[in-house]
Amino acid sequence: MYFFAVLAALSLVACATQPVTVEKALAVPFIRILAPRWLSQAPYTGSLVVKRDSGFMGSACNVRVFIDAVPVADLAPSEKVELFVTPGEHIVGAASTGVFCGGGASEAAVVITPERQKILRIASGQSGDLHLQPSAF
Repeated sequence: MYFFAVLAALSLVACATQPVTVEKALAVPFIRILAPRWLSQAPYTGSLVVKRDSGFMGSACNVRVFIDAVPVADLAPSEKVELFVTPGEHIVGAASTGVFCGGGASEAAVVITPERQKILRIASGQSGDLHLQPSAF
């Protein structure tokens, strides 16, 4: 009986994802960059960092990041991508890739300004759903 209680507790802990700071997140490998035009800082652009939480939930699948419906990068757990986009409002999306990957999709509106970096995190809930939300980490 004790064994099953410990197993149940561990399974709940293993499903939660944890935020990763921008400093500790790894840069996504270039091979998984789908739109390299947004990787270089240009005049009149602002910084947008999208990072994925660490943890077991959904770790077998990459999450594709979109800016205004354009695929940008495929992130694995604990990875980030920094993009330089034009000022104004943009819709950022995240969706699981692969045939057998759940999680669905999530979107968030962000307003980009040249003087302030925006940070979004991709988290997976215990049900496996993706959540794209602002982050202070």
